[in-house]
Amino acid sequence: MTPEGWVVVLLAAIGVGQLAYWELVLCEGAHLGPRVVAATYDWVARRYDADIKHFDPVVESTILGLPLATALIEVDAPRVLDLAAGTGRTARALVRELAFDGSVVNVDLATRMLRTGRDALPAHAAERVGWLRAPVDQLPFADAAFDAVVCLEALEFVPDAERVLREALRVLRPCGVLLITHRVGPYARLILGHYLSRTDFAALLGRLPLNDIRIERWQVEYDLAWAIRSAESGERGARGV
Repeated sequence: MTPEGWVVVLLAAIGVGQLAYWELVLCEGAHLGPRVVAATYDWVARRYDADIKHFDPVVESTILGLPLATALIEVDAPRVLDLAAGTGRTARALVRELAFDGSVVNVDLATRMLRTGRDALPAHAAERVGWLRAPVDQLPFADAAFDAVVCLEALEFVPDAERVLREALRVLRPCGVLLITHRVGPYARLILGHYLSRTDFAALLGRLPLNDIRIERWQVEYDLAWAIRSAESGERGARGV
């Protein structure tokens, strides 16, 4: 092969490598479908909590466990569903809270992530937490089965965010709590076809049967949205950041 040919091969290899990095690392396989996304998470499951997300129980209680437990304080033994739950971040934060006497069901396609979360759960909480491998846009639950539905750091990776949210609302009881995140960090725009501006995200929530929508700054790469499932159609709107 001529030197020019080797240069072409080298440039092609670099291009393929950069494309693979963009899709599998920056976009986490979002354009290749939910099963590829799940596979990327399964690959790092054992390192996810400590080395990638650096979860701290005290911080998780402050930003997630306590606020959600407080939102459900008037519900007797509330049932919570965590979509794309991974290692069960929500469940592990909630079971630490004395104010929470309910149960949590974790749903994800990443088997190793679910297994890692189950292994990390305190033994005393095992009976209160369920783990289920299932797609988040086709949930095997009855209508209005849960008092709260949570979906954190996941909507940007699903093929159709609105479809997932409508399925979440199907299994959420009227006047139940919806808690979701919206990716806004510097890499959010790189997930082509999945990125929503803050305006577009608020508009999406406004199309859904939701009341009392509140969007707030949360973590470096995410906003956090709280909302209440409408008991009936009526005035809706989003306020916040």
